Amino acid sequence: MLTALHLGNFKAFADSQRIPIRPLTLIYGANSSGKSSIIHSIVLARHALETGELDVHRTNVGGEAVDLGGFRQYVHRREASRRIEWSAEVDTTLFTGRLAELLAPVGRVTVGFAVGMTLDDQDRPLPDASPEIHTYEIQADGESLLRLSRRRDGGLQLDRLDYEHPVFRKILKAIVETSTFVTSIRADDFEELATAVNSLVPGILAKPGKLFPKGVSYVEKETDTEQEETGRPIQGPRSQSLTGAVRLFFPRVLNEVIQGIGEAVRGEILHLQYLGPLRSYPPRHLAFSQHHDPNWFAGGGYAWDVLRRDEKVRSLVNTWLSSSDRLQTPYELVLRDLVGIDQLEGPILDGLEILNDEGLDFEHEMDEDGMGQSWPVIKDPEAEAIKLQNLIRSSDIEKLNELILIDRRSNTVVSHRDVGIGVSQVLPVLVGAYAAKNQLIAIEQPEIHLHPALQADLGDVFLESSLGQKKNRFLIETHSEHILLRVMRRMRETFEKKLPENAVPVSQDDVAVLFVEPDGPRSIVREMPLNERGELVKAWPGGFFEEGLREVF
Repeated sequence: MLTALHLGNFKAFADSQRIPIRPLTLIYGANSSGKSSIIHSIVLARHALETGELDVHRTNVGGEAVDLGGFRQYVHRREASRRIEWSAEVDTTLFTGRLAELLAPVGRVTVGFAVGMTLDDQDRPLPDASPEIHTYEIQADGESLLRLSRRRDGGLQLDRLDYEHPVFRKILKAIVETSTFVTSIRADDFEELATAVNSLVPGILAKPGKLFPKGVSYVEKETDTEQEETGRPIQGPRSQSLTGAVRLFFPRVLNEVIQGIGEAVRGEILHLQYLGPLRSYPPRHLAFSQHHDPNWFAGGGYAWDVLRRDEKVRSLVNTWLSSSDRLQTPYELVLRDLVGIDQLEGPILDGLEILNDEGLDFEHEMDEDGMGQSWPVIKDPEAEAIKLQNLIRSSDIEKLNELILIDRRSNTVVSHRDVGIGVSQVLPVLVGAYAAKNQLIAIEQPEIHLHPALQADLGDVFLESSLGQKKNRFLIETHSEHILLRVMRRMRETFEKKLPENAVPVSQDDVAVLFVEPDGPRSIVREMPLNERGELVKAWPGGFFEEGLREVF
């Protein structure tokens, strides 16, 4: 589980800063303060994981909303001699299997890299230089575990390893106890083990991947003594036995650590879903919209397709649209089947045959001369029409599902392009919260075109999606005070045990409130902690959110 980012020399941020991430993280700040840069850094990391591209302009997940302009634009102050620093911190308690066993001594692991250009002797980028991964580092509980650095041939070489860290001491102890006849390690044995590890470090190499190393191998020097792997405990004098075990097994276990942590962080980043600040309108007839442009996800176009396909999500959104304490619109999303007229002949004929057998009756009338006449009538026209509709639906003719809005005031079919823009802007936000599961959802300006009461209701939507069964995590870049006020209210109600029946409990550990502000030529991130009653522990910097009071008084 992603618990924090570390970000430096990226856009508005200079020195590396730790940015906490909780199930619900709200990011505030003035316009152009750098709020969106936090989200954009994760978008960059995901794009690099998917493509290996670091000189990024438009990203896959960011669509038209995120154009980074290439390395020389997104590096801090456009100084190409700087190195971007980006790290992801994850909670190890959710690790499983071998990785959980190896990292048992620590609670959090941070994986980071530095991206930069190759420089000349005057620290200027070479003319044909392109951004590359220069260093890759793993920290455990805030202490450096190991670091790999780029070499001239493009490969990565281990240049620092803290063999005294509890993780490696546990690994060395396990290697000795499982691969030698030594049954317990004495304090002076670690000196021998440290010497063996130090002799391995210069020969441990890693092959670069798209973002994280692909794998670690040990290249023996000519003076190294070859070890044969037999699967039997290594025999000989104690010192030789310890050294032999480390040389044989330590590189393999180190590869497990680097690969396992890299895959865990990779999985977190690839769970990113991004919704930009302006949601796009899909075509009027959604059934014929098969083209997914680059803005399909970032612009929210995908949300309408989810509504068309997922009945449960559609029901939840309909509740939000019509509820008396929510959007209070007269609209309901429903599916309509579209069929070709030329395909209806068979089902209609079948329906008429059933009608002749079951649905007809005869009416009789006598004239003045005593002559009578009879004619057929449909017993229940409405029921027969429903039967015919069901017959067409159950037939094997080709049908297209069209998502439409019904105006319940007049029972009129309308398009999403015929209703207020607030509906179109909020629907992708709702779909993201209702349809996603175990995802990292980043949204810019979810409150756009919504009045204050509905902005507050979005706070409940985010809390339910993150703290309920969905277990999503939200990064929300916003100007809305009302979202925060609803979250603070739910925290107070949780503390006072007055929480409404349909609301989820909220604690201090569930919410992070961040404030981004300029500090000279750079921006800094301040965490605005909330106490257990949902109250801000310290005042907003610079009187943020005090505009209303100034206008009144």
